[in-house]
Amino acid sequence: MKRAALTSACALLMAAVSCTGARPTPNKPSSTEAARGAKEDSKASPRAPALGPPRWVVTGAAAWIERTEAGIDRSLAGGRRVEARGADVIARAKDTVDFEGAAAAPPWSAAPAAPARYVLWREREVFGAATWLGEARPLGKLPATVQNTFDWLDGVGLVTAAGVFVVSPAGGPPRKLDLPGFATGLAADARRALVLTVFGHARLTTDGGATYRDVSAELPEATELEVRGDDLHVLLRGEESRLVDARGALVSDRAPQGPRRHEPPPELDDFWPEDAAQSPLEAAAAYGLRWLEGDALAIAEGAVARVDLRTGRATALLALETAEDTCAPLRVKDGALLVCESHNRATVFDLASGGRIERTFDLPDAPTWDRFVVADGEALGFVGPCEGPAPGSPADVVASASPTNASNQRSPVFCVRKGPGAWVEHRVAPADASDVVAWIPRAEGAAVALVALPVTFVHNAPRVTVRGALRVVRVGRNEPPLDITTYSSETSALLTRALHVTPDGTLEGWLPSAHGPSNLAAVTIDAEGRPRQHALPAQTVSLTISGRFGIARTETERLFETTDYGRSFRLVEPPPSGGSAEPMSCSEIGCQVGTFVRIGWNDGSTPAPEDTAPPKQNPEYQRPIPEPPLVRLACRYAGPGEGKRIPDSFGLGYTQTPIARLTPGRIGFTGGMFIPWSGPQPGGATGDAEVAYVPLLDLAAPIVRTTIPLSRLGPTPFHPYEIRLGYVLDGTKVRAVATAGMGRCAASLVDDAGLTLPIGGCIEDPAVGVVHGSRALLVSGTGNSQAVSAVELPRSAPTPGRAVLPGARRELGLLHPPDAASRFDLAAGLLRGKDPVVVAVDAGGDAVLAPLDPDRGTLGPEKRLASLEGLTAASDPRCAPQPDDARVVLPFDTEIGLAQGMLHGIVASGSAGFAVLRWSPARVCLEAVEIAVRDERHEVELGAYDPPGTVRKLIARFDGKGPGKGTLVVLGFGTEVRQPLTCEGIVR
Repeated sequence: MKRAALTSACALLMAAVSCTGARPTPNKPSSTEAARGAKEDSKASPRAPALGPPRWVVTGAAAWIERTEAGIDRSLAGGRRVEARGADVIARAKDTVDFEGAAAAPPWSAAPAAPARYVLWREREVFGAATWLGEARPLGKLPATVQNTFDWLDGVGLVTAAGVFVVSPAGGPPRKLDLPGFATGLAADARRALVLTVFGHARLTTDGGATYRDVSAELPEATELEVRGDDLHVLLRGEESRLVDARGALVSDRAPQGPRRHEPPPELDDFWPEDAAQSPLEAAAAYGLRWLEGDALAIAEGAVARVDLRTGRATALLALETAEDTCAPLRVKDGALLVCESHNRATVFDLASGGRIERTFDLPDAPTWDRFVVADGEALGFVGPCEGPAPGSPADVVASASPTNASNQRSPVFCVRKGPGAWVEHRVAPADASDVVAWIPRAEGAAVALVALPVTFVHNAPRVTVRGALRVVRVGRNEPPLDITTYSSETSALLTRALHVTPDGTLEGWLPSAHGPSNLAAVTIDAEGRPRQHALPAQTVSLTISGRFGIARTETERLFETTDYGRSFRLVEPPPSGGSAEPMSCSEIGCQVGTFVRIGWNDGSTPAPEDTAPPKQNPEYQRPIPEPPLVRLACRYAGPGEGKRIPDSFGLGYTQTPIARLTPGRIGFTGGMFIPWSGPQPGGATGDAEVAYVPLLDLAAPIVRTTIPLSRLGPTPFHPYEIRLGYVLDGTKVRAVATAGMGRCAASLVDDAGLTLPIGGCIEDPAVGVVHGSRALLVSGTGNSQAVSAVELPRSAPTPGRAVLPGARRELGLLHPPDAASRFDLAAGLLRGKDPVVVAVDAGGDAVLAPLDPDRGTLGPEKRLASLEGLTAASDPRCAPQPDDARVVLPFDTEIGLAQGMLHGIVASGSAGFAVLRWSPARVCLEAVEIAVRDERHEVELGAYDPPGTVRKLIARFDGKGPGKGTLVVLGFGTEVRQPLTCEGIVR
């Protein structure tokens, strides 16, 4: 947290017991003046005028691009280009589409009026603009969507899953950057740049890219690059770092100088905590309070801040001495308060008295209902007793499901603040205790309890009862037009302000409703207890409320605001973005809507905007379209299919007798497991699991079935429901290993079944490996942490159904490539039949090979391989074995697909597959492949979901000469279909 702030911060905020730091600030009121102003403000009218006129401001969620010499910030917010002065949006581009990202060309590469000084992209299209708000002209398309950007020697670098591209400020289509194994890179100027590869090696150029020098030894395990001032800063794993200075020399004995490039300049007069999850304006919109001189009071990371709503900065910061998890400010009739909750304690701070702790409530065994209720500007109440433990639910708990309502405010006891240090306790009668749905505090310690009886009409009880300072209002839970829900998924809140009471005794506000958007309804209950519901804007799909304020969003993406508890709504000017405008949080300060914040509310003095824009259609959910394959396998049916079926069986494929319904689980895309489930067992799982799978790359596609005792899973009662597989090249075969999938590790099941190589448990997903001598070398994990391990192989092959002893696995080393290396898929195998290697290939087919040290687990320098786009069937004469071939196994997602129209009814699922390849710098040859498919001819359901316990895959081998042989296998519950194929090779 930053050291705060003003000399008079304690007096200005009066919100806690300690200030953090001090700095003189001119033109600030004295402590006495501030305290007097705060006390006068705290005694303001309960209905202070709304902030206005409303305006849209940019928050920290916007993608900041640059700041001009005039102090104007340029950002991409909500997909639209905007300019802001301070927090206020002052100009926006006339875009008709939303952009996904933007970047400015490095200053050394672009003239002021360069056609593509600014680069923008949307899906795979790239655009260039000469000025930030100017026309964006199309430059070309990329083979995949943009994942990241970086400054390069001659333009803007774009990282995609299918390669790295550079956009020149002069315009023209994106140019592919031809650097093998490029994971991430950064240029400090027109001559200095550093590249980090997929295998963690570092390459430095100081001559504008003419030559590159290997500096991996000086920069071991480099993970991140940034430019600070004139230095190229390299972050190493751990806390170490290095610098490439202006002369191109590697320096390790001084800190980087200057600010970080592409980040907003530091706001020296902003005291907002650096580690806060929200920006000051976002926090003010979420749970802020109106404060002095038009500012707001907001909460952040155990501190109270005063936020200037014109600039979006925190001008004062006050740290709380006690550890509080969550806090919220509020205003009552005689002052301003702060309520907080931490472990086993709820606390009330009196802001108007310098931040003293006014009251503490113990919560050791308190139910999880809402903690505090406020009637804004009037009174505060605690949901529970004033002293002692909270009572349990008054519901009849004999039944397993509670018959009471699920409102978090169901305590029959309520403690109301009468004044500073004075609190009054209220209890409802036993007959009403089980049906309290809300409490509303009132001035002078009075309270109103709202009771929702489980009836349609109130007959045998008075609607309103007054007992001293407690007023009880009774309604029917399903009394028209009410429909108060019995159960709710809403979590408890620290502070709720949903209801209030007018001077004539009318209740108005928000109640839970089974038929309302966001499970809310705007209601009024008059002084006699008769309810009425207010209409919401047509086609409302969501409501975001805070007391009398709220925002409604409709199906056509229009926004409507209310400032009177939903009695009326006014159209809101849409945010500057063109995307979805989903309100996220609201307070009396405003609302956060997407990446924008709307400050202020329209109290009726400002005319509502004209509704001239055509309504936006509510976009329907669409399943993401997988990347198209680089190459396609051309196969044809070679004969009719053969199938078998047994009814009422829930096993994989045809079985001799029906198998009872069991809990199915998935084993990669090659098998299934069926486990009896009878709830948690004290002594561990009992019974047997049925494991069935198709051996890898077996054209006959038999089903191997085994029964494994569930005791092999150990004492933990929870069953696994997915086993993911890694692939190990073992001579002419491919073997599997169990990786960490969803649920607990079940390696013992598939190890005993003979499907996987026993390695003593599960290994991190994804995993590839190769058998080298008497050991299997495995590379597992992704991102910037990968492990290289060795497993001693068992002396004999496992027998299905018998327990096997795992090999002795030990870790050889850890690899720490940069994060961007995750865009590559890894393969493993042998070079020249003897030397272990690892291959990395991206979605564009670019591939590099690195030797793997079998003793130390380290990777050598990369060597470029032929592109996967040139894949050829191994049976082709051009694929005769060569001395420099590396034979590897490659798991993939979409790189290899199926030729369209050749297998009618069959499509690649775009989700899983692996291939055995022979790879060299000159060519890449396909020996065998398995691809997960969908067979529309035999599918019971044609949705995108593959149920567990089923297998649908295509197997093809090119071991001989001429066309390859293949098999299509579709296995379901009690059914199996196999059909022979002829695979002619690869088509583009």
